[in-house]
Amino acid sequence: MDLVKMLLNSMTSESSLSALTGKTGGDAGQVESAIQSAIPSLIGSMTKNASSTDGAKSLLGALSQHQDTDEISSQIANADEVDGGKIIGKIMGGGKDDFISSIASKSGLNFGQTNSLLSSIAPAILSFISSAAKPDTAESQAAEAAKRQEEAQKNDVSFLGGFFSKFLKDEDDKVEETKKDDGFDGGDLLNILKNTLL
Repeated sequence: MDLVKMLLNSMTSESSLSALTGKTGGDAGQVESAIQSAIPSLIGSMTKNASSTDGAKSLLGALSQHQDTDEISSQIANADEVDGGKIIGKIMGGGKDDFISSIASKSGLNFGQTNSLLSSIAPAILSFISSAAKPDTAESQAAEAAKRQEEAQKNDVSFLGGFFSKFLKDEDDKVEETKKDDGFDGGDLLNILKNTLL
């Protein structure tokens, strides 16, 4: 199970959907559709951003500030949407509004509802990745299992998957200098995120 699937499973649980419908005013179907569209794009953009030294440093800094271990549904319900909006802005850059509009059109939510949804899930996404990066957590064990599965199936990897695998391996070398005292660095981050591209 890769990071995207892990996040989707957590954020489309009954309790998470309930928290988001309460915050956005949308129905469960609209909220789930928005999540299904948004998560892969957000993780993909984070992976791209982390492929540069500056991007990796910025993302590692954000992860260090978001290490909530509460249930995802609780994190969503209690999310600081101002902080979440800033996170979405950093992930999507100048394309933030276009991204929100795209998710809104796909889900049936309006712009404001979609902005609220994305701002509510963004801090939880960072906390989830932080947990996945730490040893001996359910998230890190699942990420490691996904990595092992990827290695076992590497002979079946598509050309595109192979291209991204090589690209991200090359980029791992570029972020070696982003070491942190806890041993979690840019290369580790790419190892976690790149499963979504294969």
